[in-house]
Amino acid sequence: MKNYLINRFRQNIPSWNNSQTSEFERPDIRDVHRSLKEYKPTPLIDLPGLAEHLGIGRLLIKDEAQRFGLKAFKALGATYAIYRFVCGEFEKSGLDIPSPEFFYSAEEIISSAQYTFCTATDGNHGRGVAWTASKLRQNAVIYMPKNTVSARIENIRGHGADVYIVDGAYDDAVRICRDEAEKYGWQIISDTAWPGYETIPEWIMAGYLTIFREIDESLKKKDSIDCFIVQGGVGALAASASWYYNTVHSQTGLRIVSVEPREAACLLESIDTPQGEPVKSRGKLNSIMAGLNCGTPSITAWPFIKQGIDIFITVTDRDAVEAMRTYYYPHVNDPRIVSGESGASSLAALKVLCLHDDYKDALNSIGLNKQSTVVLLNTEADTDPEFFKNAVKS
Repeated sequence: MKNYLINRFRQNIPSWNNSQTSEFERPDIRDVHRSLKEYKPTPLIDLPGLAEHLGIGRLLIKDEAQRFGLKAFKALGATYAIYRFVCGEFEKSGLDIPSPEFFYSAEEIISSAQYTFCTATDGNHGRGVAWTASKLRQNAVIYMPKNTVSARIENIRGHGADVYIVDGAYDDAVRICRDEAEKYGWQIISDTAWPGYETIPEWIMAGYLTIFREIDESLKKKDSIDCFIVQGGVGALAASASWYYNTVHSQTGLRIVSVEPREAACLLESIDTPQGEPVKSRGKLNSIMAGLNCGTPSITAWPFIKQGIDIFITVTDRDAVEAMRTYYYPHVNDPRIVSGESGASSLAALKVLCLHDDYKDALNSIGLNKQSTVVLLNTEADTDPEFFKNAVKS
């Protein structure tokens, strides 16, 4: 598997059409999130000591480990998608559409157990769906791969969801979830799309925009970002970042880097095909970065990834563990950050870019230097506490 790939399909002005971008442009996304009593912007943390060590000007970490008390960002997508689904059901029934400002704070928007929401997950998205369903007093059924650690299973069950372990990988869990939903009449809330199931994944991508708007609000007007590194997976988060930074920051020259596990690099492998079209990863899909252990790109995310991401980087499990430890044992005067395996992958990518000669051409292509400002996402905390404890043990 390649260490990195510079995107030859990158467009300075991406040619996305209105049907692809309309969900990103809706004004109700932040209002829905603000209706949650748990909502508050997550911090943007400055790490000057680590920035100096890496040879860049400034390093900022958007710490999504603190989102909603769930240790991950995924519920931003689930809460918005389920809101949009309920609005659609109201519209079909001729009822007044619920106000986004009060959707999650109002009592009894919908009757208890009216819907069963289901999804496949490696952990964090499923927990987001289960948490959202519980807030609305709805049922949730979650399908997880056979190698899922018990802590992530119990986190989801803690929100009242039924959890089924699939004898296979993430893509197998997606397939079984589809079959069971059709059989029992459940509503899938998936962050990956396939032909015939595309709208809800678009809503989930739109829900992630709150992250990037909060980043802009945290920065002073004179501050600019030179490079943004985002986790890959099926591509939903990366697509959201791509749309935002290619649209809102289209004149700044900001570079976007996607990071994936070396053995689950479906985005890099897809961009490496002759036409740059989605393909299933040939990797073993056995990385410790469970949230990124995805074999196939989401078809709704792919146009934004193909045209809007500058470089695709892969990192090893060892790289991820070293990055977890870098956060946990910070440089002088830097604050400690608790970051899980997938959460630390963006720092792992930055470290190999800045410190490994094998990535020199990639570093030069995005122009990182001692004046550059880089923003990373810490997408999760210690969602596998036992592994985290052993990984950071000195």
